[in-house]
Amino acid sequence: MTIGEKLKKSRNDKGMSLRELATKVDLSASFLSQIEQGKASPSIENLKKIAHTLDVRVAYLIEDEEDDIRNIEYVKAANVRYIESIDSNIKMGILLASNKEKNMEPIIYEIGIDGESGRDYYSHGNSEEFIYILEGELEVYVANKKYKLAKGDSLYFKSSLNHRFKNTSKKEVKALWVVSPPTF
Repeated sequence: MTIGEKLKKSRNDKGMSLRELATKVDLSASFLSQIEQGKASPSIENLKKIAHTLDVRVAYLIEDEEDDIRNIEYVKAANVRYIESIDSNIKMGILLASNKEKNMEPIIYEIGIDGESGRDYYSHGNSEEFIYILEGELEVYVANKKYKLAKGDSLYFKSSLNHRFKNTSKKEVKALWVVSPPTF
């Protein structure tokens, strides 16, 4: 199933109309319809809002159905599944298949010049987040405080705190982002 098909199935499973979902995620019903039909793709920020409202993980919306519960998972670099938000200038590499048994979710973020999570702060659940910068520099704002992270720097925070990030440098940022328990 495509992202749009999974979105529509999840929405229908909740007994929610396009208009109801649109109101809850602050998007137009026509845009959501285009996503469901595969004619548009949501930004990462919008994908998170939609998944949260539908009570599913973002990873469920984007990954292959044949993924199953495993205690060991080996993923070759060539097999990392990427999602891209052109508007946000961000690519995210999902490093593990999603399942309810895993207690963490590692993601590789590739954040282009001026790439950002969105202009607004957001918070979600009672998870914990850990960021480790592999390349470049990233500004992360948590609870109204700015942290400028460079290669080798790390940051931990509770996901319930308002946060956002932006690449203000002149080159791409690569970061390992781990969320526990998974929210994506």
